[in-house]
Amino acid sequence: MDAHSPNPASYNQTLLGTIDRRFLQSRLARQVLLAILAAALVIPSVQFVIKINKTDASQFREGGERQRTALGRWMPSAALVFGDYVETDPYGFGHWFPLPPLVLMSLAPLSAIGLTAAAIVWVMLKLAGILAAIWAMLRSMASRDFAVPVGVMVMAFIFGLRPLISDIQHGNVNIFMMVWVALAWAAFVHGRDMTAGLFLALAIVTKVTPGMLLVYFLYKRQWRVCLSAGAGLILFFGVLPGLWFGFAESWTLHWSWFDMLIRPYLVSGFVTIEPMNQSLYGVLLRVGESIGVVELSYMPIQDALAAGMDNMARPVGAALLRPGLTVCVLGTMAWLCRAPTGRAGVERAMHAKDRRSIRLALEFALVLVAMLLLGERTWKHHATTLVIIFLIMWQVVACMPWSDRFRAVLAGGLFAQWILLTATSEGFLGNRLADRALYSGAFCWGLVLCFLEIAVVLYYLEKARRSREPTDPTRGEPQAQAIAVPRTGSVTGSAAFVFAARTQGFWFRTALKGPNNIAQGAALGTSRVSTIEP
Repeated sequence: MDAHSPNPASYNQTLLGTIDRRFLQSRLARQVLLAILAAALVIPSVQFVIKINKTDASQFREGGERQRTALGRWMPSAALVFGDYVETDPYGFGHWFPLPPLVLMSLAPLSAIGLTAAAIVWVMLKLAGILAAIWAMLRSMASRDFAVPVGVMVMAFIFGLRPLISDIQHGNVNIFMMVWVALAWAAFVHGRDMTAGLFLALAIVTKVTPGMLLVYFLYKRQWRVCLSAGAGLILFFGVLPGLWFGFAESWTLHWSWFDMLIRPYLVSGFVTIEPMNQSLYGVLLRVGESIGVVELSYMPIQDALAAGMDNMARPVGAALLRPGLTVCVLGTMAWLCRAPTGRAGVERAMHAKDRRSIRLALEFALVLVAMLLLGERTWKHHATTLVIIFLIMWQVVACMPWSDRFRAVLAGGLFAQWILLTATSEGFLGNRLADRALYSGAFCWGLVLCFLEIAVVLYYLEKARRSREPTDPTRGEPQAQAIAVPRTGSVTGSAAFVFAARTQGFWFRTALKGPNNIAQGAALGTSRVSTIEP
């Protein structure tokens, strides 16, 4: 066992390990946990099946009303696949279908069986996908000597379950994106690069943001994964829609989708600043305008109607803000993501240890957080990958040989993230404070804090790798020892968390002073070694 890998000795010395050992190992305890998890997923599934037939008033939809769920709103657009999709553009006014034509094709059969039946099929696929994704991640994170503990799984679900529930209730596709990403990563860890690339292509077609994972694989020079993903994108974006719609019409539909969803943000720099958007760019513009440090130019009403999104704006005189944020995040990731990846094929067994390394899993988690921060729109239910992120992070915090003090700092950072990510839930603080927290970007700052914590851990693991002495084969493998965290390092890690918390407090206080009406406000603008401790 690697001295700087998750191990049972380190886990058993933690509070979580003690609780796991005393209370979570019995058959009854595990049955209770499974029952609680099943209830947490099945109850919102039933709510969704009931909700799909309900409507809200909408002056922009045919008949003056729209379905309250995403799937319900998409069904009329999907039905156009069987009708005249030339005269009625599924990406045009009144439809605004946000996904590529391949997804439109996939939803078409559901539009023919009725809303209730479609909802039942939809949630069953989601529940099966969640189980498949978690199973794949647990397999990819387990080693020959140490599987992911039950306590770590429990904490991951406590911290990351809320977006899954929200996506089930809303009927969106974010869970499917999470499933494809998890299966892609698991296939990569097991050396099946071609399979990983195809799953990654499916994730990109489902939601554009997983394209950042393709950039990561390009940076890591995983050419087999990238070639397979490229072939999958050609198949899913070009060949299959072309065979269904005809290649000329498929090209027209793809351009309509690009003009509606991608062009306003990628080309023109517009972003929705309504409080629901928790992307980093959107939060900075919204809060920056409310305190008078950013002047915004709003999208003309006709263009906004074409994009199907309210309160689209971009900064005046700060055109480099968005690319600057992107460069900073990607540059930080490039500096931190230096774990070896090994190669697939005939050397799969030789390099399996590299791909199962905790550093590589942390890099994966860092990419997932960056996807949420840099997206044009990040609603809370978009963050379905949080369960994967927290699964990795709790494995790192609870099972790595950190000193007690540094482990406490890491655990404190995770709980601070949970508070920020949960503060926007209506039942947590009440509707009024939840709206204020949403407006101030509490969810976004929780993601920023998560990014910082992963970055700190990767930094120290890289330092530990560089300072590690070669192991003498005649003396066996090294025993787990505490990872040295220098005085300045511990202070740096703690300072990062304190800075993020104080920054969030500043924005939150600012929002409390902001407009009373949120919509109007948006429109306006463990074993010890010689570890040096602080």
